[in-house]
Amino acid sequence: MFPLWRVAYVRAAVQQAPWHSVALGLASWIVTVGAPAVFVGIVLTIESDAAAGGFVIAIWAVLVVGVLLVAGGLWAWRVSGLVDKEVRARYHGLQEVESERLLVRRPVPQDAVALAATIDAEMIAGNGWTEREARTMVKSVRSGHPVAGLFVFESRSDRALVGGATVHPSDNDPSSRTLGWWIGPRHRRAGYASEAVAALVEAIHDAGFATVEIGTSESNLAVRRICDKIGATEKDRRAQRLPNGSLVPSIWYEHRQVATDEPSASPAG
Repeated sequence: MFPLWRVAYVRAAVQQAPWHSVALGLASWIVTVGAPAVFVGIVLTIESDAAAGGFVIAIWAVLVVGVLLVAGGLWAWRVSGLVDKEVRARYHGLQEVESERLLVRRPVPQDAVALAATIDAEMIAGNGWTEREARTMVKSVRSGHPVAGLFVFESRSDRALVGGATVHPSDNDPSSRTLGWWIGPRHRRAGYASEAVAALVEAIHDAGFATVEIGTSESNLAVRRICDKIGATEKDRRAQRLPNGSLVPSIWYEHRQVATDEPSASPAG
């Protein structure tokens, strides 16, 4: 059985790649697997009794089905591996970071239950997610293959997970990253969001990305206050399509890396 993350990657590859490219890749695997299968079929046909026509037909039917299943599985495994390699390369560079009360890090399989506890109906609605999307993310973490760009916020005092964040490449700017986050129901209104976001923004800049983009609905005053607090400036106002399909009026903020002054050279002599 294919892991869920491989299935998702194959689906994405099929949707994005030209149909002839997909067909050519699958056909090459069918030829590779089918060649020895055809040889086996021919040998068995020659060795079979001439009267055993039904047996020969059954052999070829099994071989054809087997070739299609094996070739399709190998092709899907190869495609998902290539997509995984590309995704990992796009997200390489961001490291875990500490703030006063939090450790912002990549999730591990042992985080799955605690991560699920941070995702309630309020969080799903506020971020425009779907319950299926949330379940898929938690299952991926449990399987040891978390969603690319996913971070969790761990309390340094008791190691409890208080929330999480996603960091993704911007659509049109390789020097920019988009940031979203949430806090679980047990830890809201304690200042964790602004603390974690400030730490993550700094980590993103330290990884070499000049700008961080944050999009939020116009009615989300909590996120807007955090953007103001960390020094992000309003960049644009436009409708945003959320993962659940809804279209909401949104504000996009941008946080730019502060350029440090180079030390002046000592006068000669």
